[in-house]
Amino acid sequence: MTSATFLALQGPEGTTADLAPIIDAAQAQRGRLSVMHIGPVPLLSYSITASPYAIPVIPEGWLGERNKMAAHLVKQQKETRAHLVKQGLTGEVATLCVEPAAMHDLVGLRALFADFSIVQDSLRDNDTAFNNIVYGLLFEAPGPVLLNVVPGSKALTPNTVMIAWNSSVPAARAVRAALPMLKAAYEVIVASFDADPSRWADGENPGADLATWLSHHGCKVTVQEYVTGRKTVSQAILDRAQEHTADLVVMGAYGRSRWNERFFGGTTEEMIKQTERPVLLTH
Repeated sequence: MTSATFLALQGPEGTTADLAPIIDAAQAQRGRLSVMHIGPVPLLSYSITASPYAIPVIPEGWLGERNKMAAHLVKQQKETRAHLVKQGLTGEVATLCVEPAAMHDLVGLRALFADFSIVQDSLRDNDTAFNNIVYGLLFEAPGPVLLNVVPGSKALTPNTVMIAWNSSVPAARAVRAALPMLKAAYEVIVASFDADPSRWADGENPGADLATWLSHHGCKVTVQEYVTGRKTVSQAILDRAQEHTADLVVMGAYGRSRWNERFFGGTTEEMIKQTERPVLLTH
């Protein structure tokens, strides 16, 4: 993978040190790094004056909080720009200071031309903002989303990658998005959980066709089938990733309705919430 464009999305408490693994990957690949400093502000509740000349009245406290956050993000923006110049990297550094509900479309638009979007852990402090950012990237942008890319992580230059394979279109898209990483990895594990080969008809063994395709691209592939037993699929994925010391898990997101998963739980929601293992997701 060369000349890739990375987009790092960072929260108000993020630092330039948090960008270290992304900077290393961008430098190694002669790529670009763009950073978006995001500051969620409280939900705006306003009053309306009497008709017929009704106008919204913004509370003074809300405006003060918003301006304070905006000033903080501008300070971060200047520090990040100077840091990227020092590292010899090109790319934009932007700020976004809005209510969490407005982030979905805005981050998706920013990520249209990013090869990889990395949502940093500093955004987890606000659950609503974090979830809306991840959803926006998955549903409004074409590239993959990476989570839990922290200093010391090999998520962007993995030696061992585990693909959580279920023969779905989102999973296939995730594999294609991660292909440059898979080709450079020492080991790629195609892992199927509670697979039903008669349903998907993807070879004599689940994952066999994917392994053949990856091998043709020069990947070093092994195929494994696992039974979850009493565990959830997400916990089984994490346990096997730990067993193989995988630097990255690659998987599709929201094979079923995201609202279904939001209200009733599901593998994608649980893998987004977990922080123990880097994961690459696409929808």
